[in-house]
Formats: sequence, structure tokens, C-alpha cells
Amino acid sequence: MRFATLWLAGMLLCAALPASGAAEVVEIAAARAGVFHHLDASGRNSLAVAGDNAALVWEDNRAGAPGCYLAVKSGAANVFKEFAFGRGECFEPAIAAFDGERFLLIWEDADGVKVALADGAGPGVATRLAESGGHGNVAVHASLGAVAAWSAPDGRWRRIWSARLRLEGGHLQVADARPADAAPAADDQTFPVLAASPQGLTLAWEDRRHGHTVIYGSQSADTQTWSAPFRISGNPTGKAAGDLGRGTGAMRPALTRFGERIAAAWLDKRDFLSGYDVYAALSAGTGFTRDQKAQDSFGDAIAQWHVAAAGNVQGELVIAWDDNRDGTPDIWLTRLGDAGYGENFTLPEASGPGDQSDPAIALDTAGNLHLACIERNEAGMTRLRYLRRQLPPR
Repeated sequence: MRFATLWLAGMLLCAALPASGAAEVVEIAAARAGVFHHLDASGRNSLAVAGDNAALVWEDNRAGAPGCYLAVKSGAANVFKEFAFGRGECFEPAIAAFDGERFLLIWEDADGVKVALADGAGPGVATRLAESGGHGNVAVHASLGAVAAWSAPDGRWRRIWSARLRLEGGHLQVADARPADAAPAADDQTFPVLAASPQGLTLAWEDRRHGHTVIYGSQSADTQTWSAPFRISGNPTGKAAGDLGRGTGAMRPALTRFGERIAAAWLDKRDFLSGYDVYAALSAGTGFTRDQKAQDSFGDAIAQWHVAAAGNVQGELVIAWDDNRDGTPDIWLTRLGDAGYGENFTLPEASGPGDQSDPAIALDTAGNLHLACIERNEAGMTRLRYLRRQLPPR
């Protein structure tokens, strides 16, 4: 079965990728006994591209406790420079391109939720957003500037908050934090993710107001006032077969701009017997189109994990995740075309022996796919790998 599926994937790659499209592959963090790497950014925004520079953030326990790390590759360099950041234990760092050379970081550490700018020389001075909270995410709009979002306790429940960031004297300053939903939370709101488009900012998150997890969203034209929340995921509310629960779950949304629009992708358990599937919806006016499954039928019988999405201003959209349809976890991808999502495919550098999982992806304006993932060997040790490969014309 594995040979047949790999042969099919190989045939799809031969049809999709140009013969000259060799990938650049770099090991970012080597395998070390007892050290475990995590790519856990909200929205899977662990990887970003700014001009000719690529950067990855992650968490590992090399120092005996969770710590945050940044690796930056400048221009044509074939190595990443690594930097530690955060105070005390550090969790769930996320990253976005700030301009053509710099990056915007957000993370949770011993002092709360923080942001900082970073470049090829490493992270700059940190600014605190909130005394407590996590699941941070950031985005930068060409005219509206930078915005951060995070989840923090508000009474009994966790609530999504956002704040506009401005650069003054080389340091980030934070405007007053505002809730994304003006109504008090009726249950937990977690894992926010932001994306910028010509229309403004879009925010999505996990929401349990119906007693089960659904994906909600909101939009802002000025980064300060958010629209009334609307539902993005179509997983049904109401008891499932066998009088079970209040509805099926949807989790871990990812957002990306492609062309003039925004795409949302997430993991959805409406077919609860086979585990989570990859679903996606596209922005339309003041909401999103009806969602649809993005994976192909070869993945229907098994669970998918760690969905990520990437687009560029030219209108390319790629969705990635990992599943073990071939016997071990591999990275699988699909591209949006005129007829919908294409057949899923793997890349030789992100599949095969061992386990490849937890993809983080980005697309640059030249049509290059940037992908980072965790690779686990037979001894259970993990390492971080990065690849860049040119996408073929659609």
C-alpha cells in the first residue's frame, strides 16, 4: 500500500513540479537526545518570509525547561543563525513579516504576553501586551500597521483580545487592548489567528459558545473596531448520532491572504468516526463561503493533524498538514485551482522514512514554497528541517 501511494504521489509530483525545481533543504535544529522541538504557534504561524529573508520560531527544552528560539536565514545564505528569546519558561512563539527585512514576534513567557521586532541580528527589545494569556498571533497591514491578538482569562472564561502596535523610536508601543467580541464570553475563546487583506484585518478563533468547538471570525477596517462575530466552520451544532455531545468539533484555525481574499483552514471532526479532516472556506464580502473538505479521498479514512495555510498576492493558495495514510506521518499539501482543491501530494524532502509532521509554510511573491517541519527518527529524537521549492505555474 505504501509503495503504491508513494508511486502515485511521485507521479503527481512529476506532473506538478518542473524538472529543474530542485529544493533547497537546510537543517535548522539538529536531533539531540532528550530534546524535543515544538512548532505550536497559533495559526501555525511559525515561519515567515520578509523580502529575501526567512525566519522560524519554535519551542524546545534543551535548557531543561520550555524555551523560545528564533532562526533567521538572510538572502542566499544556506544556514540559519539562531537566537534565544523570552524570560523564564517560554511558549508558543509566532512570527509574521514586518517589512522587507524585519519580523514581528509574539510569545508567552514568565512576564506575560510579549512582542518584539527581529532581524538578522536577532530579536530586539520586548514589549509586554498583557500580564497573562497566550496563543498569541500577529499580522501587519500595509496601511493600518501591525496588530496582535491573544487569548487571556476574563472571569470564568478565556477571551480573545487584540491591540494595535506602533513603532516609536525603534521600540514597539501598544495601544489599549480590546476584546474581539464586545459581548462577554459565554465559554472559552482560544487560538486566535490574524490575516491582512486590502479590506482590512480578519480574525478567527476557536469558540465554544455553543457547547462544542466551532470556528468564529470577525473583521476590522481600522484594527480597532471588530464586526459582530460570525461563524466560519459549518460543523453541525446539535447532538451527533447516538445522542452524543452538543456537536462535533473544529479546531486550530489558520488564515492567509491569497490575492485579494482570505482563506481559512482548520481541522474538523464532523465525520467523527475517522477523526479530524481538513476543511477550508474563502472570504466573500462580510463573511466566508460555505466550507468544503480540502483533502482528497485518500485521506478520508484516517485523521489529519496540524493544518497550515499560505498564500501570496498573486493568488496562489497552498494548504498543508500531516497524516499517516502511507503508514507513517508525512507532510501532505493541496493547491487551490480553478476547479477547487487539487489532489494531495507530498514532497520528497518532507516524506519517507521517519515521521515528518507539524508543517509551517509560507509563499513568497516569486512563487517559492517555504516549508518547515519536525522530523522524528526511529530513536524518537526530533530535528527541525526547512525547505524551499519553486511552485510550478497553475
